[in-house]
Amino acid sequence: MEAFDTNVIVRVLVGDEPTQTRKAERAFLHHANGDGVFISLVVLAEVAWVLSAAYEWKRGTIHERLARLARTRGVHFEELDLVEAALSAYQAGKADLADHLIVNKAHSVGAELLTFDKQLGREPGVKLL
Repeated sequence: MEAFDTNVIVRVLVGDEPTQTRKAERAFLHHANGDGVFISLVVLAEVAWVLSAAYEWKRGTIHERLARLARTRGVHFEELDLVEAALSAYQAGKADLADHLIVNKAHSVGAELLTFDKQLGREPGVKLL
């Protein structure tokens, strides 16, 4: 299995730089059909941020593309159950995907998340300080 960095996944999803996109797509297909593509939680959080901040993708588009990526054969996410829960919360909520990953990771170890983020503080299992 090969781990993919944020910039490679962004090229696969966006396809905006022809030379890098061809290389990224070729590597993605090769490994997804072979030994597998691994995407860490940090990479997933960065991808969502880049798609929103740099490419100005809307929340619904980001959710749809990342959810489809999570269902792609040969793609393996770190803690897939946590990723799926965070994607569902992201789709329904207002916080960033990174925030939902943080909340769901805290819940997975039986912890409540403490925050100063007023918006995030409205999420279930989060306590505003």
